[in-house]
Amino acid sequence: MDLKRLLETHRDEIMGEWVRRILTEVSDRYSRRPVEEVRGTISEATEANFAVLTEDDFSRMNRFIEKITAMRLDVGFTLSEVQGAFELYRTVLVPILLRELDASLLPDALGRLNRCLSHTVRRFSDHFQAQHEQSIREHAGNLERMVGERTRDLAESEAKYRMLVEEINDGYFIARNGKLVFANKAFCEMHGYSVAEVIGRAYLDFVAPESRGQLTRIRGKRAKTGEAPDQYVYLRLHKDGRKLYSENKVKVITYDGTTATAGICRDVTERVELERKTLRLVELENERKTIALSTLRQLMATLSHYLLNANAIIGGMARRCVRATCDEERHSSMEAIMEQTGKTERVIAALRKMAEIRTARYTPESHTLMIDLTREIEDALTKTEQDEA
Repeated sequence: MDLKRLLETHRDEIMGEWVRRILTEVSDRYSRRPVEEVRGTISEATEANFAVLTEDDFSRMNRFIEKITAMRLDVGFTLSEVQGAFELYRTVLVPILLRELDASLLPDALGRLNRCLSHTVRRFSDHFQAQHEQSIREHAGNLERMVGERTRDLAESEAKYRMLVEEINDGYFIARNGKLVFANKAFCEMHGYSVAEVIGRAYLDFVAPESRGQLTRIRGKRAKTGEAPDQYVYLRLHKDGRKLYSENKVKVITYDGTTATAGICRDVTERVELERKTLRLVELENERKTIALSTLRQLMATLSHYLLNANAIIGGMARRCVRATCDEERHSSMEAIMEQTGKTERVIAALRKMAEIRTARYTPESHTLMIDLTREIEDALTKTEQDEA
């Protein structure tokens, strides 16, 4: 079954499970939304995902993102809540892909799914952040005009901004000259530290050694050319020594009058591990097919050896029988023909017995084992000859 047919066949199942999980797993705000409203938005999202996955058409998804951004901001949803709702599509669809999709089509389907969700989450985050930043800029502009007489209002605005950032479930940070000058509670909890332990330290202190070179190159490129990836996956370093996959979405901003980098830090360990396990399953399936083909080739070579030899002897004895000038010579030729015919029959009988043998299997360590067909046939022939004797 190909991807398009799978999505069409399981459309109702995917939508139903997606709706159920949004209403029960994402947040209290989602659980309080009317069921029909959620079904309506999930129906639109499902059709938009279908267009991306089957036709690489992002236009419907872009329109849906603009609509859902306005809807969720109006009722006070946080960025991470809507991101979580989008991400649930992956956890609903992947098990169906593993169960129903042809193994050879799985890597492409997973790649399309990752590109679809990466585009969706990134574009939604950009819309959400842009509207939020626009609101902040407008408010800051008003405050600047009244700064002389409205100092208290400015302080209250900053407190509201910090409160909003603290409500985001994903980590949020601001770094200047490679050091953290702001981090919300979620960022600190992701790394196992308190806010006091984080502020003022180098960002690389919270990055696993094997990823520090990657982030150093990105920061250097951003400083020199202004052109560097604004979204990347790396290993963060937890206080207890664990190394966990994270995804950063960063942007250059002005903070306290100087250039700084602000970003959202998201844990993607579960997603990365799922992708790795899926790719390993595909590799094992390909290995099994390779062994099956090798077994078939060995079988053909073994059969050719025995049957062609027997056929050559039978043919030679038949010609000798035709040319024979006495009964003794003909009798000798017929005995040779009967002997080779019996050997051919024993080979066929041996193959029938071997039909019940598993030609390949996997050990718990995933090492492939294959039987020795030549030895199996030799053993079967020897046993048959002994039984006949």
